[in-house]
Amino acid sequence: MKMRVGFGYDAHRLTYGRRLVLGGVDIPYEKGLDGHSDADVLLHAIMDALLGAAALGDIGTNFPDTEKAYEGISSLKLLEKVGKKLDDNNYQIINIDSTIVAQKPKLKDYIEDMKRNIADCLGLLARDVSVKATTEEKMGFTGDGTGISSYAVCLIEGK
Repeated sequence: MKMRVGFGYDAHRLTYGRRLVLGGVDIPYEKGLDGHSDADVLLHAIMDALLGAAALGDIGTNFPDTEKAYEGISSLKLLEKVGKKLDDNNYQIINIDSTIVAQKPKLKDYIEDMKRNIADCLGLLARDVSVKATTEEKMGFTGDGTGISSYAVCLIEGK
């Protein structure tokens, strides 16, 4: 069986008047992430890692922001589609490791719900999904509160 590694990254600007959704969890905060869908940077990074590992394009190719159907859509629905796409191409997800980079809000109380959402969406066990959060010590766009970013890596295997 062939093992493949994927890497994903995403970043969105924080803005007033939007919900903050990370890992499919609504996070109480004064700002939300700006984007065509719900702008869930964590799930977007994970989707890009999974698609990249399978050489199936990226999130922009698969779910273009020019498509009205994806406007405001829950990224959990998009992640389900990515999981199905991997399954249709005979890939099995072994594990996912991800990191959210945000100065605020503090995310530790939401991490377990994020992990469960991702695992449930992809038919994985929660122990096969890692979600971490960190700050950049007030440096850069995440440190000054302008935006939030996320990184993800995954391991998949051909069936």
